[in-house]
Amino acid sequence: MYNSNKNKHQLSRRSFLKGSAAATGVLYLGGQAPAYSAGKRKLRYIAFINRNTVWGKPYDFLAAEVDRMSGGELEIEYAGGSDVIGGFDAPEAIANGVFDMSHSANSYFAGAMPSSISLASGNASVEQLRNTGVLHAYADILLKQRGVMLLGVPLSGVGYVFQVRFRPNKLSSFKGKKIRSIPLYDPILESMGAIPVTTSPAEAYTSMERGVVDGLGWPDIGLLDFKFYEQAKYILAPTFYQLRTATLMNPASFKRLPASLQGVLLEASRSADKIGAKWAKEKRDAEHAEMGKHGVEIVSLSNSEAKTFVKLTEEKLWSKIIELDPKEGPRMKALFDKAG
Repeated sequence: MYNSNKNKHQLSRRSFLKGSAAATGVLYLGGQAPAYSAGKRKLRYIAFINRNTVWGKPYDFLAAEVDRMSGGELEIEYAGGSDVIGGFDAPEAIANGVFDMSHSANSYFAGAMPSSISLASGNASVEQLRNTGVLHAYADILLKQRGVMLLGVPLSGVGYVFQVRFRPNKLSSFKGKKIRSIPLYDPILESMGAIPVTTSPAEAYTSMERGVVDGLGWPDIGLLDFKFYEQAKYILAPTFYQLRTATLMNPASFKRLPASLQGVLLEASRSADKIGAKWAKEKRDAEHAEMGKHGVEIVSLSNSEAKTFVKLTEEKLWSKIIELDPKEGPRMKALFDKAG
């Protein structure tokens, strides 16, 4: 969870460490971690996709920062990825205390929390979302509706793309095409006349290979890991939305930590988020260059269609959120509009 802004909502370390954070969904981030003396503690962490992909990197960043800042007194233990538990089931596993922490795609818990996909809206940086109260409000909803804490936003700064087997010269090229999707993409695809098909990330490649789908929606990072270029040679430009994944934590696991280690964990998470954002942009650029060597072509829409497409994605996103969550949807949209 996050402070809604630096002045009005920032908590002192002492007030946070008294336990209000876990109860209200607000995390204190910043400042120098306090000294402590306690036996070594361990937290079990799962990723929604396996560690040998880009989606496993946030674990590396967080584990290293926690180890550095705690002097080895707190360990984040990798317990597995989709080989241990399905990505869609990870948030529930954290809420139920099966594991302590998880890296998750926000859209994976959209069924129980429709406003979860709001985190993809707009172009604001994570810091802007924090300072304008977006993350504070998001974390509050997450705690109330899913029973988990928002510890951080470990990957950000890149958009989403459609990688397809047909040449997408126009938006109308998608009409009648079956596209691997998640709730985040469904409204866009439907508005273009495409047919969304829900599959797990692990099934995305084989779904194209078998002709079940004609392409897929995916963040503009990690495409290379799954060798999608073997099945789909075209990427639609421009990108849409913003990738902002979540580090989730079981509130009881957090409260069991000594107060000093709670502070360490929060500061380490914020530091790891910054590392992850920088890394994601560099990784995207490197992947684009490599995919080009495999014959992947980025197909750009005309200027007018590109503007239509970007506007369409935002309109469809918020229309769906507000339809499914008329209470929280409008509040989140107002905050995102403020963030820019």
